Amino acid sequence: MSTTFVARQLQGVFFPAHKQQTFHRINLEYLVPLQALGRQHVYSLLDAGLRSNLRKVGGATDVLHSLRPQLETLASHVSVQGLSLMQGREDLRKQLLARSHGNFSLYRAGMGADFASKKLAEALVTEGQTAQQRVLLAEHMLCDAVAANADNYRAHFELGWMYLFLQGKLDQAALHFQTAAQQAELLDPVFAQFARRHLADAYYSNGQFSAAVEAALQVTHAVGLEDMEGAYECARYLAAEGENNAAAERLAQVVARSPVYYVQAQMEPDFADNTEIRGMLRDLRSVRVKRIQTYVQTHWQQHPMAVLALPDQINSGDLFKQVVHQHVRVLSHLPYVTLSQREQQIGKLILEASQKRIVREVQHRSRHYEQVVEQQRSRWGWVNQIGGALIHASAVLLIAALMFYLLRMISGFFGVGGLLGSDAIVNQLLGSMLLLGATGITLFQFVPFGVKRLLRKQVELDNTLHVLRSS
Repeated sequence: MSTTFVARQLQGVFFPAHKQQTFHRINLEYLVPLQALGRQHVYSLLDAGLRSNLRKVGGATDVLHSLRPQLETLASHVSVQGLSLMQGREDLRKQLLARSHGNFSLYRAGMGADFASKKLAEALVTEGQTAQQRVLLAEHMLCDAVAANADNYRAHFELGWMYLFLQGKLDQAALHFQTAAQQAELLDPVFAQFARRHLADAYYSNGQFSAAVEAALQVTHAVGLEDMEGAYECARYLAAEGENNAAAERLAQVVARSPVYYVQAQMEPDFADNTEIRGMLRDLRSVRVKRIQTYVQTHWQQHPMAVLALPDQINSGDLFKQVVHQHVRVLSHLPYVTLSQREQQIGKLILEASQKRIVREVQHRSRHYEQVVEQQRSRWGWVNQIGGALIHASAVLLIAALMFYLLRMISGFFGVGGLLGSDAIVNQLLGSMLLLGATGITLFQFVPFGVKRLLRKQVELDNTLHVLRSS
C-alpha cells in the first residue's frame, strides 16, 4: 500500500464529511479487498483512525496501547472478511460468466465490472485529475455492467460504495446498496448483510435515521451480537433518531463485550450530548469496579490471614477494608479499558496489598513497642547505673575483707597475728558489702513499670510476623 494512499487519498474515505469527519470501521472494510490489504496494514489503519478520533475530542491516545490485543484481533477479523469478499467476487464472476451462455453483452458487462473494480482501486492510490478520471471511468463501466446484467450485485455494491465515499451521492448510494442486498440474499447471504450495513450507513449519512435503524436492525436480527460492529452502528442510528434508551441498552451489550467500543463510544459525536448513554457508560465503569470488589471479597474470605488471630487486638478485616477503600478511590479514575482487561489482575494486586498492609501493621507495632521500651530504659537507666556502682563498691569491700584475712594469716605465721586479731573492722566491711551488694543487685535488675508487658507484646508480634512472612 502506498504512502500516498495513507497520507492523502484516505482522508475522504476514512473521515467522510457526511459523518462529521469521524472514523468508523465500516469506512475501512471495503478498502481491504479493493487494495488487498494485509492484516498489519489493517491494524495500522484501525489504530490511526481511532487515534484521530481521540485527538479530535481531546482524549489521550495512550489508552490504545492497552487496546492492542483487541485491535490485533479486530484487524484479523477485518482481514479475513476482506479475503472472503475477494473470494466471493471471484466466485460471482465465474457464476455470471457461466450464465452468459455465449452472450457477448453479458460477457462484456462482467469483464467491464472487473475492470471497473481495478480502476476504482487505482483511483485511491493516484492523485489529482487522474484519480477523478478513473473514478468517472469506473462509474461508467459499473453502470454499463448493471444495465446489462442486473444480477451483478457486486457491481451495484461498488457503485453504491463509490457514490457514498467518493462522490457524496447519498440517494444513489442507498439505491444501489439496497439492490445489492436484495439480489445477494439468496446467492450470498453474508454479503447481503454486508451490503445492508452500508445501506444503513448511507441512510444515516443522508439524515434518514429511521430507515438507517430499520436496515441496521435487519442486520442484527440476522447475525445477532456476533457482529458487534453492526450492533454498535445500530446504537448510533438509534441515538441519532432520538431513541436514547434503546440506543443505551444496545450499546451496553456491545461495550460489555469489548472495551474498544467503550473508547469509541466516548468519542462518538452521536453520543456526545446523550445523557442516557453517558450515564450508562459511567454505570458500566461502576459495574466493573463492583465486580473487582466482589472478586477481592470472595478471595479474601478464603485467605488464611482473614481467619488468623492477630496479637495486640489487630483486626485484619478492618485493615483489609481500608486497603479496598483506598484502591476503589483509585479505580474510579482508571480507564474503563484497564478495568475490563485487567479485572483479575487488579483484584490480585488488591489482595497482595492487603497482605502487605497487615504485615506492615504488625511490624509497625512491634517497632513501636521496641521504641517505647528503649525510651523507658533510657529514662530509668540511671537506676541501673547506680545499681552497678553499688555492686562494684560491694566487690571492692569483699576484696578488702579477703585481703584483711590474708594479712592476718601471714602475720600469724610470723608470730605477730595478735596485731590483727580484732574482727570488728572485718564485720563492718562484710556488713557494708552485703548491704551494698543486695541494694546494687536490686537496682541493677530494676525494670520500669509496664516494660515487661511491652516486651511480651513485642515478642508475640515478632513471632506472628515470622509466621506471616513464611506463609
